[in-house]
Amino acid sequence: MPDKPREQRRFPRVPAEKALLVKKIGDETSESLAKTRTVGGGGCMFVHHEPLGVGAHIELLISLPGRVVKTQGRVVWEVATDPGRVEVGVEFLSISPKDRRALEKALTE
Repeated sequence: MPDKPREQRRFPRVPAEKALLVKKIGDETSESLAKTRTVGGGGCMFVHHEPLGVGAHIELLISLPGRVVKTQGRVVWEVATDPGRVEVGVEFLSISPKDRRALEKALTE
């Protein structure tokens, strides 16, 4: 029997529901609200009302207690689960060290 696949992520993701503002870079009209399902130091997954497009570059503002973390990322996968509901997996491309620490601290509390 084959072994269970190993976790390949450098930054493990944990279940976390955080409010988030999503902006497609280069399209200022695409601003919308969403909610994360999982978050880690290297990316997140959130539920959105429409596909953003695999490979799309986005800016995320993630709400944490007492602060907002800003990051830029790339959509790496999308799965439509229901009409008007798409799970979106994002890899963070740019996040300040201070924001990464705040995000990781919020996830361990």
